[in-house]
Amino acid sequence: MTRAIAGSGAADAEGRRQPQGWSQVYEVLQMDLMLGRLHLRERLVEDDLILRFDATRHAVRRALDELEKEGLVLRQPNRGVRVRDFTQEEVENLYEIRDALETLAASRVTLPAPPGFVEELKTLAAAHEQASNAQRYVEVFRMNNAFHERLYAGAGNPELAAAIKHYSLMTQPIRSRGFADDQLRQIAIREHWQMVDAIERGDSTRLVELCRAHIRWPKEFYLRANSPADAETGAARREASVL
Repeated sequence: MTRAIAGSGAADAEGRRQPQGWSQVYEVLQMDLMLGRLHLRERLVEDDLILRFDATRHAVRRALDELEKEGLVLRQPNRGVRVRDFTQEEVENLYEIRDALETLAASRVTLPAPPGFVEELKTLAAAHEQASNAQRYVEVFRMNNAFHERLYAGAGNPELAAAIKHYSLMTQPIRSRGFADDQLRQIAIREHWQMVDAIERGDSTRLVELCRAHIRWPKEFYLRANSPADAETGAARREASVL
């Protein structure tokens, strides 16, 4: 089924619609994936996307290529492109990397922190809390990422911050599954403020503990809710063994 058009191309001076470029298609699809609007294992059909975005086939293929590079979709021979899901092993592997990177960055945040740095984090934590309580999920996504990017920038290592951002993006389909869960959102709010408090008090050990715990909740929620990925893998392996 073709989804509703997210937005048509811009009109030229004579009012004719112009096809959307690949970057526009990419940005909308990326947000759809981040927020769970596209379901796990859902097929992304080029013809449907061309109609949805009023885009060229080249633009759609380029957008899908970029999403594939980020690990958000999979391209399968003779089966097209589908939204990526993760087996338990893949989830554990990704989060092992995130744990190593983010605890390293947390341990290197400069303490005592400059007052301006703390105030920036407070502003972002407050904006995230407000968006979360109002269930404005696009804003929750943006404010949450902004908070953590600013936090890890405090480690003073741009390459480490870039690596964290990369794996955070790769696991966003996992993280976003809990956005609609009130308990998980309240945990995130509370831990953001606890991180700010640890930074204000100069408690590096506490900050590292909080950052490690913070990434655990969405992972566990995803594994509880999406075990069929492992079941599918197991079924495929059993079929292969029979053949």
